[in-house]
Amino acid sequence: MTVAGALSLATIALVASLAAAGLGVPASAQGQNKNIVEKPSRAVACPSGWRTPNGNTALCEPMGSTSPKIYAKNAKDSCADGYFEVYRVWCSTKK
Repeated sequence: MTVAGALSLATIALVASLAAAGLGVPASAQGQNKNIVEKPSRAVACPSGWRTPNGNTALCEPMGSTSPKIYAKNAKDSCADGYFEVYRVWCSTKK
């Protein structure tokens, strides 16, 4: 095998490993703080910086532009890097 061939195989292996690592992070891990989100359960509170809009206990809305980014998760899943678990069902950029 030539040096160029070995480098090509190494490059392919690196790209494949990076792609596989990204598969473990859900798309929802790109939390947001602009729109109303649906709660995983009506019984759970909204995270800090978020509130229940107009008494609708199924939703949370950001309290302002400084609200932390959030996304809902399954209780058994972990949060993406840079996010903290809140009430076992939210991932938030604020503890």
